[in-house]
Amino acid sequence: MSRVLIVDLNNFARYPTLAIAYLVTPLRAAGFTVDVLSPLNIGAPPATHEKAENWQEHLLRRVNHATHPVMQSLHEHLRKAHERWQARPHKPTLSAVEQQLKETRPDIILLSAYLNHYPAVRAIAARAKAMNIPVLLGGPAFTSQQTIDEWIDLKGVSAIFAGEADTVICDLVADTIAGTAPAARAGLFVRTADNKATGTVAAPLQDLDTLPVPDFSDFPWQAYPHRIIPILTGRGCGWGVCTFCSDVITANGRGFRSRSLDNVLTEMRHQIERYDSKDFIFLDLKLNSDLAVWYRLIENFQRIAPGGRWIATVHVDGKGENGLDYETLKRAADSGLTRISFGMETASPSLIKRMAKGTRVERNQQFIEDAWRAGLSVRCSMMLGYPGETEDDLVLTRDFLDHNRQHFDRIRPARFKAIPGTPFETHFNKPSTRVPGVATIQWDHRYARAAYRYTTAAETGYRQVKREILQIIHQINREPLRDGAVQFDGLM
Repeated sequence: MSRVLIVDLNNFARYPTLAIAYLVTPLRAAGFTVDVLSPLNIGAPPATHEKAENWQEHLLRRVNHATHPVMQSLHEHLRKAHERWQARPHKPTLSAVEQQLKETRPDIILLSAYLNHYPAVRAIAARAKAMNIPVLLGGPAFTSQQTIDEWIDLKGVSAIFAGEADTVICDLVADTIAGTAPAARAGLFVRTADNKATGTVAAPLQDLDTLPVPDFSDFPWQAYPHRIIPILTGRGCGWGVCTFCSDVITANGRGFRSRSLDNVLTEMRHQIERYDSKDFIFLDLKLNSDLAVWYRLIENFQRIAPGGRWIATVHVDGKGENGLDYETLKRAADSGLTRISFGMETASPSLIKRMAKGTRVERNQQFIEDAWRAGLSVRCSMMLGYPGETEDDLVLTRDFLDHNRQHFDRIRPARFKAIPGTPFETHFNKPSTRVPGVATIQWDHRYARAAYRYTTAAETGYRQVKREILQIIHQINREPLRDGAVQFDGLM
């Protein structure tokens, strides 16, 4: 039977890569010999996020968020230089690929890549081409024709799959090895004579109970600080309309779909027995998208994993029931939920509406108070520089953070990113909804982002309040995590 080499370019995770493990199971079941090359096995250090900060992290964040007119003119150049440094191929990984190709000579290489992996994909594909080994490329961002067009001309890439390959991977591999991969197959893009991509994006997988149990046996469990098992109860987001969000346009984020709870619990039992751990990270975009699954998971977690712990991300909805009242959060904490994350983004009502977050400042306030009182470690993401944001908006956010210092364990601020395919692009292209002050939008489809300048962010008052916000965030983030959450430090 044919030999498949899967190169896992994800060298920042502190737990196995779920997307890779989903492909291994059906390939082995079909009789393929599968090798998984993980950078952590060859010394690539797992990056961590949101550990207790020192002054260096604070300084780097200040530079990243700087919007002084001089810094605005330099920021795009600095960002690109930093991204080139971060995206440079990991030399030991390339050496390991070279050694693997010589020792086993696989019949095909599967690459699952994020867009920042472009240099590494280019290097691996070129080496494969020199050895006449086909390369099948896929990844979450390959749902845009413009992005696929930017990647299809990489020498050595035989085809790009756009969609969820979990249930069709065996056919894709067999056809690619045979050189008969049909361009008409849903999700498969091949190169035309003029170096363009022809194909159609595969429809989202609807019956998630048909997913295989992920095979994590190839991953370097000894290299992880803790044995934490990744799992999903659903794909997509039950809210799914935030204007800035790119997660819901990725291959597995399009349209919310949920597994049955029984199917999830069966997988948990299997993974607990196989990998000797009862700690789970739920990677759902919003775990409370399906309330029936959310409630039953809370009820059943300790029955399946006695003494186990788990963390999750949720969406705080300002309308109706969303399973985040104090009583439910307390039951979740009692069931082993240790850390809960949500996207706060801002404390400005007008910006919340502009972002289509679907919540209210008062609801966020109640949630973080209830979650903290329930005993949970609370983590949030937030955004600075969203087009239309003013000094007054920042004052509201600053005051909210200052008032709630004691309720947060970690806050992760991000600069707004203009990403093609999101509702923001649609709004920006309509003069009636275009935001004043946003200048020089230049879409970069290779990396699915844009260069722009928001002139309001350069104003003196705006910058002063932003510095105060970053100082509060640093003061929160430099403290140790709440008891019980240390196991999951650096995750989410």
